Amino acid sequence: MNVLSTAFSTSGSNEVIIRRALPEDAAQIVAYARGVFAEPGINLITMADEFNPTTESEARMISEMNRATNSLCLVAEDDGRIVGQLTLQGGKRRNVRHATTLGITVGRGYRGRGIGRRLMAYAIDWARAGGVVTRIELNVFVRNTNAIRLYESCGFEVEGRRRRAARRDGEYLDDLVMALLLD
Repeated sequence: MNVLSTAFSTSGSNEVIIRRALPEDAAQIVAYARGVFAEPGINLITMADEFNPTTESEARMISEMNRATNSLCLVAEDDGRIVGQLTLQGGKRRNVRHATTLGITVGRGYRGRGIGRRLMAYAIDWARAGGVVTRIELNVFVRNTNAIRLYESCGFEVEGRRRRAARRDGEYLDDLVMALLLD
């Protein structure tokens, strides 16, 4: 399923384009992700020193996701620069092909401008139109209240809380398991 890209303006930036990632984006996606993972206090599980894909392996992963009917890799682009990313990683086995795990980041300086909401809307529309994905799930740190509000506004519901699910910045963090059922 190939959804066309969408463009929109956000306050303080040029026109931001939301589109499917391409293998040619791999080097820029790796650099973008490393920057986000290195931000102090970031609400992500991955630490900067744990994220070491090669450009080739990232390009392969993007190609595989683009071929899959239950996976998606999106980027938000401002003036040719990646400023956000969303992935839906679909289950590999037949019994879980309908379920996909969502991951989303928006770069510093671009948060609070509606980019995350646009990435979410694109991904949800893609999942509904494809007819394969009927469950989108995610994990979010309890302290990430802005993200939780976004997910709830998109229809996600809390299914559970994992106590001490991660250790980041010297403290244990609980996270929430949230899901959106599409059928």
